[in-house]
Amino acid sequence: MQAVKEYLEGPFQSVHGWCIPHLWQAIQPIREFQRTKAVPKPVAEIGVHRGKFFIGLVKTAEASKGNLAIDIFEKQEFNLDKSGEGSSASFEAKLRECGVARESVEILVADSLSLGDDDLHRIRQSSGEFSFFSIDGCHMAEHTYNDVKIAMRLTAPEGIVFVDDYYHPNWPGVQEGVAKLYFTEFPKFVPLCFTSGKLFLAHLSYHAAYLDVIEKFIRTNHPDTGIKVVKKFGYDSLALAPNFKTGRVLI
Repeated sequence: MQAVKEYLEGPFQSVHGWCIPHLWQAIQPIREFQRTKAVPKPVAEIGVHRGKFFIGLVKTAEASKGNLAIDIFEKQEFNLDKSGEGSSASFEAKLRECGVARESVEILVADSLSLGDDDLHRIRQSSGEFSFFSIDGCHMAEHTYNDVKIAMRLTAPEGIVFVDDYYHPNWPGVQEGVAKLYFTEFPKFVPLCFTSGKLFLAHLSYHAAYLDVIEKFIRTNHPDTGIKVVKKFGYDSLALAPNFKTGRVLI
């Protein structure tokens, strides 16, 4: 995690976006667990903006190729909720500034609602499965529902899906889209924890193991982080409340 530490303590602050470094209190034990189970897999994000979270995930997963950034960028006619103004040039500049090799990242300029089975097949052929898949595109309910389903189809069983702004009062569509998914279907990825603005989803096969890994790691290494086991859509999940003033990010 040395590369992540250097990023969070360095250029992270200069990358425009909305991401809290204390997310890595929960991401670090997940990544350590993944190392024992599988070879490195790339990461993906729908709605990368300038790359603040995406770059951190790339450095966490350490995959040298296949990382995927999906965004409408300059196609602002598809920015229906006005949640961010993309710039492909700014994103690529931040990749360079933060030491992410351009050849390790594939950029797909597209409205995620337009991605069909053929597109997802091409992504699998190019990248394989993903270890981390972040959802931070359009925050409308329809987009959230669609994007989470895409992420679940492309993420490895030992991987994690992140849903940004789940409790944000300005973006109620995110909760609505997630609720629709769990009230009408039985997805393979289910709520694992919520922390620092993001809902984590884990595959049912790894859910119990990740709950145990994260809870033990937080209680041992981050004693000033509040932690509570709650039910979300019928599944045990962790509500984590880092102390942003005193709590360290990585160990």
